[in-house]
Amino acid sequence: MPEGPEVRRYADSLHQTLAGKPIITITARTKAAKSYLAENTVHITGKRVERVLARGKNLIGLLEDNYYFYSHLMMWGSWHVHLAEAPEIADRRERARIIVAGGAAAILLSAPIFEVGRGDPLQEIETLRRLGPDILPYPGTGPFADACFRERLLSPENRDRAIGAALLDQTIIAGIGNYLRAEILFVCRISPFTLVSSLSSEQLSTLCAAITLIAERAYAATGRIVTDEEQERMQNDRSLLYPNASPEWGGRHYVFRRTNLPCLVCGNPIRQKRQLTHQTVDGDDKERIIYFCPQCQNVDRTAVVTK
Repeated sequence: MPEGPEVRRYADSLHQTLAGKPIITITARTKAAKSYLAENTVHITGKRVERVLARGKNLIGLLEDNYYFYSHLMMWGSWHVHLAEAPEIADRRERARIIVAGGAAAILLSAPIFEVGRGDPLQEIETLRRLGPDILPYPGTGPFADACFRERLLSPENRDRAIGAALLDQTIIAGIGNYLRAEILFVCRISPFTLVSSLSSEQLSTLCAAITLIAERAYAATGRIVTDEEQERMQNDRSLLYPNASPEWGGRHYVFRRTNLPCLVCGNPIRQKRQLTHQTVDGDDKERIIYFCPQCQNVDRTAVVTK
């Protein structure tokens, strides 16, 4: 699933391609957007795209006269820009297409959520209303809101949750997914199974600092979490990578998808375990795989599995 940094790069690309240009056509295959456009396309056509931005894992396009479009990529979605002429034959995965003056286009593939509306999307869309502070605040909006993050994290309803599960809750903090939570907790040397109520003041401060550090590394051009020196070390020591893995793609993370490989810090094997993240409204347990170093993160070894 694309996480905050990946969605932010999509938003940057769409903003560069669409901003300042009027919409020539906008089409959608998702039910809500298709229904809305059936009645409002005539009003949206010609409206200038003013800004495209990301909030956590959500992408928002702001148009003239308070119109907007909104997408969530979920597991497999992606945005693709075409600077000249967009493909004439729609990909069967296509969910939305926006063409602006000059022929540039943005095409959404595979994402199940695409909406179009009017008003303030941060208020109109429930998911956006409930978001916690963004891990990647925009320049000029201030630093990461760690006070708000701490307040939400330490609220009574969250104190008995494991920190590894809590970091995936977008109402606590927006933009963290499976790889980011694993990397952040490793850098903090915090076990993903530690209860929120057990976190010390020092651990909370370390966590806030690591969120900013890792989010910025993931958003950078390489998208790599490890340092240049650590990647060079992996290039020179193939025992630190899976067979046939390239150092560029196989050596991006400290623990994520590195099960049974040596930890870059202590040399002990990285492990993984399924962790309960939440329950659905139907009462079903939802689990995600969490990656960690038992030694560096002081994880109870009796709880460790290798696959």
